[in-house]
Amino acid sequence: MKRVLTLVLPILLAVFALAACGSDGDDSSGSAETAYGGDHPMSGMPSMSMSMPMSMPAGAQREIVISDFTYTLPGTFAPGEEVTVRNDDTAEHTVTADTGDLFDVEVEPGATATFTVPRQPGTFAFHCTYHPNMVGTLEVR
Repeated sequence: MKRVLTLVLPILLAVFALAACGSDGDDSSGSAETAYGGDHPMSGMPSMSMSMPMSMPAGAQREIVISDFTYTLPGTFAPGEEVTVRNDDTAEHTVTADTGDLFDVEVEPGATATFTVPRQPGTFAFHCTYHPNMVGTLEVR
């Protein structure tokens, strides 16, 4: 029983503390003066809200990152989407389609380059022409 209280009590205290910080529903302005009262050192300061976007905003450009001789992709791409490739390594790399001439971009160390993904949906294997062990797959949906 003591162990359960030791685990549950901090959680309950945190929940109550967070609830006390919330708005009472009377003022939706979200100002620091409302949250802290007029005599608080933070009164008059603008309130801040932080949130993580659930998806990329329309028109935002996503990156393929090259680091430690590895590609990191942000997920699937839309047909015809323009993508930035950022090379965080000290060696030159490429993002080159395994078949055809669908895409082939060279990126200097510490630099970025852009290319347009294929306009047709599919899965496209790619590699680095300088480092054959570097491979990846570009998924277009």
